[in-house]
Formats: sequence, C-alpha cells, structure tokens
Amino acid sequence: MNDASELFDERTRPGFRERFQTLTRTATDIATAVTRIRLVALDLDASHFEQLENQRVLVAELNALTLDAEARGIGSDPRRAPRVDLYKELLESGRLEIRAAPLGGWTPDFTVFSNSGGPSAVLLGHHWLEHPFPLRGPALGSVHYGPAAELAARRHAELWSNAHDVGPAIWSILSKARARRTIAVQARAG
Repeated sequence: MNDASELFDERTRPGFRERFQTLTRTATDIATAVTRIRLVALDLDASHFEQLENQRVLVAELNALTLDAEARGIGSDPRRAPRVDLYKELLESGRLEIRAAPLGGWTPDFTVFSNSGGPSAVLLGHHWLEHPFPLRGPALGSVHYGPAAELAARRHAELWSNAHDVGPAIWSILSKARARRTIAVQARAG
C-alpha cells in the first residue's frame, strides 16, 4: 500500500484522467461523489471496468435535458458512441448504480477505489476525464491512501444512504440516444 499523498494540477502528467484510469483498472469497487454527471467528460472504455464489480456514482445535480443532449451528441460521434452502450450495459448489469442527493453536498468531488482489502485510494478534485481541461486557471487534485481512503469511503456511504436511485431514468436517456443512433445509421445505409 502506498502511504504517500500527491498533489497535482492540470499540467501534471500523469494527470487526473491518467490517475483515475490507473486506479480504476485495479479496483473492484468504486464510489464516486460528483456535483454533476457530464457524459462528455467521461473518457473510459470497457478495459477500465474489467475487474470492476460495482461502481456507485452519487450526484448532487442532475439535469435530464442536459444529459439527454450530451447522450445524443456522444451517440452521433463514432469515436465516442460506444460509451453510451457501455454505460447502459453497466446499468443493466447492476455493476453501475447512480443516485442523486439534491439536498446533499460535498466538496471537492471525490472517488474512492477499493479492492478485496477495502478502500485503497481516494482521488480528490474536479472530475473531468477529457483533455483539455475546460476551466482557466489551476485545477488542483490529489490522491491519498490508507486512512484517508477509509474516511472518504465512510463519508460516501453516509451520503449514499440518504440519496435516491436515478439509474432507471439515466438508463432511459441512454436507451433513447442509442435508438436514435440506430435509426440514423439505418437511414444512412438505406
């Protein structure tokens, strides 16, 4: 187990995205708390979830119209379209759960990575996985291990217990985006 903490910014390599991807590949359980879901900011593929048994995502803000527009946009991009299918399949399998806590709050966004030994790392900071980072100025993040990961896991569990399931609503949005993409592909082919 690594006991060192690391602080990094949007210029550091490896940056937030690379650290998130590396930690995801070795975790069996991931617990995330983010202010909002941005599908355009998620740059993960099936290889990042091979070991994953469960991912619990907690959001404070969820806008169905924005999410639908993002899903349609991603679905029309051949490079990104597989993401819609991946997230839909993860929801269907129960390996991805999403809850909203509109009256809850936390700062900063965080993700706890766990394996068979329990919580192993917590990654703090603005969760944006695509380059370039969308904001001006420094985007600080940090990764912590051991007791810090255990503390973050306990706090995530508290927030999770008071949130409500929005997975079916998100699944519906992703399904509609996939159906629109299928119809568009058939129209172009026919």
